Amino acid sequence: MSSVASHRTSSEPETFRADPASTAQRAGRLWRTGKFWIICAAIFVALSLLAFILAKGGEQSSGTLSITNPAPAGAQGAAEVLRSHGVDVSATDSLADTLAALSANGAGNSTVVFYDPYNFLSPDQAATLADEVREAGARLVALSPAPLTVARFSPDLLSAGTARGTASIAAGCSQPDAVAAGMIDGGSSDLGVLAPVSLPLHLYQGTQNCFTPQGETAGQLAFNAAGDVMALGNPGILINQNLANRGNAALAVRLLGHAPNLLWYTVSIKDLPVAEQAPSLAELTPSWIFPASSWLLLVAVIGMLWKGRRSGPLVPEPLPVIVKASETLAGRARLYQDGRAVGTASRTLRHASLTRLARALRLGITAEPDAVVLATAAATGRPVPQVHALLLGALPKTEQEMLTMAVELTALEEEVAQR
Repeated sequence: MSSVASHRTSSEPETFRADPASTAQRAGRLWRTGKFWIICAAIFVALSLLAFILAKGGEQSSGTLSITNPAPAGAQGAAEVLRSHGVDVSATDSLADTLAALSANGAGNSTVVFYDPYNFLSPDQAATLADEVREAGARLVALSPAPLTVARFSPDLLSAGTARGTASIAAGCSQPDAVAAGMIDGGSSDLGVLAPVSLPLHLYQGTQNCFTPQGETAGQLAFNAAGDVMALGNPGILINQNLANRGNAALAVRLLGHAPNLLWYTVSIKDLPVAEQAPSLAELTPSWIFPASSWLLLVAVIGMLWKGRRSGPLVPEPLPVIVKASETLAGRARLYQDGRAVGTASRTLRHASLTRLARALRLGITAEPDAVVLATAAATGRPVPQVHALLLGALPKTEQEMLTMAVELTALEEEVAQR
């Protein structure tokens, strides 16, 4: 028994103890077990940050020529300059709000800046705006209006196409606001590297034309006969990155600061007419969709009949697949380890040990576990409760306990083999 005890002592080296998992292994296990919740948490954090950023921005807008946009293509600088000169600047995004604000400000107290980058406003709506502005004794400054729109604003104004931007251009007219500005930065179709959009230059023909490029008869700024409607074909002079160039700021203050109130009207989808009745599905469907769908359905049916035909009954054929027992053992062990199936692996180890002990003690593989325990205790001289606890007792709960049990089972089998 002393030799057996010394053998048991020597058979329990430190190498059988479970090594602590590395950081990468622990992170891998955490990802495999909680991948779904980690992804959900990441999406929640991203959405929370996005909501915080949007809320942090307050009322700032990222639109071109928006008076709340501090970016290079915004017009917040022009709005602040006008406010410093005592002008009350407010933004509207629909025709109804603009007309209501125009009426509330009183006669002769407003200037309306009109900007419709997507040509949402219809010619009839443009005529309504011009009439209301005229009745209120206000001024209308249209930034690059469309040809039909500018014609409805005033019959004295006419669109004359587009032109290339120049580095600078003189007033070239006797209009007081243009003369006070002297020379403006003619701008370019490209607003620069920092600007997210580009503003084209338009030319307009009116009763008085200012900032006329060489060789042209129309100007970047045109006035009607009454001087209450003007078309500015170079709105780039109002954006933040160009406002300080030449006389841009002076022209902006002179054009937009005549009245104590400035309504900055940017047309939006709110001005699009709403249909009285929603269109039906048939009206929204293109005319070609039904013949194309019928043709595709016919092709699909023919394809199913062609590929789905049976040539005869299926014939089973054994495949010559041979998997080594060591590969199966290693694969199952990895599956147990990945799933942290300590209980299942422990039961497998005990069952294998009971089978080998029953064979070594000549009890047969069908022997009852209790009989194997008694025979093993008698063969090794160990107490029956100790052998019973090892072979049939409570299962280990951790990998360390499972490895310790595996070492003890190996030592027990060696004792039985050496008896």
